Amino acid sequence: MKHHTAVNILRLSLCAAVITTAPIALCAGAKLHEFDYQIISSVINHGIDEDGENIIVDGMTTGANINIFKSSQTVEELALEFDTTVTALREWTRINGRRYILQEKLALDRQYTLLAEVDRSDIFNDDDPAVNWRRFRTRFPHAAGIIRVSRPGIDDTAKNAIVYLEYACGAYCGSARLVNLAQAESGAWLVTSGTLVWITAPQ
Repeated sequence: MKHHTAVNILRLSLCAAVITTAPIALCAGAKLHEFDYQIISSVINHGIDEDGENIIVDGMTTGANINIFKSSQTVEELALEFDTTVTALREWTRINGRRYILQEKLALDRQYTLLAEVDRSDIFNDDDPAVNWRRFRTRFPHAAGIIRVSRPGIDDTAKNAIVYLEYACGAYCGSARLVNLAQAESGAWLVTSGTLVWITAPQ
């Protein structure tokens, strides 16, 4: 997998921020398609390491609630920077104006838990990020952190996709990537490249 570095080092408690961000429009009635779950599963499986016995996945997609694009750049420039196609990026932007509820349809290589909104709010409701993460560790002692994913954007060929993925593992521990995938002849979605968008650092 190729890696690109359009990195923002954030010297604040961003991991706590992304967990407690006020939700944008929630599309509770709309369901993701089977290919959405296939793509999301491929992205998460690609990044699974040996840390933690249980994977915690946020029960809702991220939406486009973090401004990861420079407003001065054109779609063509952004697509080139993130190694994706213009149509995939436009579709990603269009469908991620809302957040979608995930169902237990992920095909992951390890046990996983979908973190419901009510549970997330219950854990991450303190002004002190350290307190929130202690609650998380108590609730999920065998989990390394929380994964959040966007709904995949697919281009006009239906062969290329892009997904935004966040990983939060503490008050000052986390990162986010835009991940590109291509569909193989077998029908499987394979990760081809990724761009590191932001990473947290201690103050």
